Amino acid sequence: MGIIEEGGEGESSKKGGRKPIMLYFNKKYRYIASLELSYKQPVCAIGDLKCNILSLKKIDIDRSASPESKKESVSLALGGMLEDLHIPPDKLGLIVISQPGQIGKDNEVLYIDELHHSWTNIGLKEYLQENFKTPVLLGNDVRMSAIGEMNMGYGKQIESLIYVSCGIGLGSSVIYKGQLFEGCNYAAGELGTFLTADGRRLGEIVSMEGLLKRIAGIYAENGRSEDDLNFEEIVRKSLAGEELVNQGLKEVGRILGQAIYNYCVMFDIPNVIFGGDYIRLGPALFESIEETVGQSFLPMRPKIQKSGLREASGIFGSFVTGKNVILQKEIGSLGII
Repeated sequence: MGIIEEGGEGESSKKGGRKPIMLYFNKKYRYIASLELSYKQPVCAIGDLKCNILSLKKIDIDRSASPESKKESVSLALGGMLEDLHIPPDKLGLIVISQPGQIGKDNEVLYIDELHHSWTNIGLKEYLQENFKTPVLLGNDVRMSAIGEMNMGYGKQIESLIYVSCGIGLGSSVIYKGQLFEGCNYAAGELGTFLTADGRRLGEIVSMEGLLKRIAGIYAENGRSEDDLNFEEIVRKSLAGEELVNQGLKEVGRILGQAIYNYCVMFDIPNVIFGGDYIRLGPALFESIEETVGQSFLPMRPKIQKSGLREASGIFGSFVTGKNVILQKEIGSLGII
């Protein structure tokens, strides 16, 4: 079938005899396209079956553009990337769309927060499937990142982990003994929907919009006005050690730390990888999280690491998932699995 290919002769054994024919996994047998919809701008990537990123592109289109313009821009970008890599259409084995929301086992969308509808509610899956004549798989963005971390990041050294992502939204995912834990309704790990003491969802308080409101409030209390305050400005000020911004980050860090600690205790998993937009912030947030989970009277000591893969964690997760789907389908067709 071309999944395995010959690579010349090896060395003979000490007793002599014919030289063995060396066999290798053919990473070019099929290719995988990954499309990430969890950022302001979609990120497109092409990979081979060894999960190497061959091409990556951020699609520059406004979130307020029409659905048709968005779908066309993604299709043109993906088509152009394949053409530049000289990959024929029949070699594209799968397109994996990584997006926020609850995704069922049959690729049905069970729930997506309205915040993300500008990209996830436009029929992109069907459009790409028709344009490229290739199967399209939907996957939850945070779960894809968890899979990426487990297979290509820090998670390679452990068998169970909790992945937490914070930015535009707040999400998390659990991998237990090497297996993704999804729950009865495919909603396991929806940390952003945790209910807080004041009746709000946790994501409203600690994700980007909540952080901006908190810091704006701290500024107002101190007689300062920041009309143009945005996340990029907070990143810059936090790295510069701006006191009022760091105050807000420490407050959010304590809340996140409490939620993460409770999450670790609930699943009895002490390994946490923290990703998303917030890993770009200055040290105040992360120090506050670590201080909260590391208090001396607490019986568990969660180990929290920032993602080393950063934005690429979801891409690698899509490639790992895509590779497994393609090989199971191809080898399964032989009737041996």
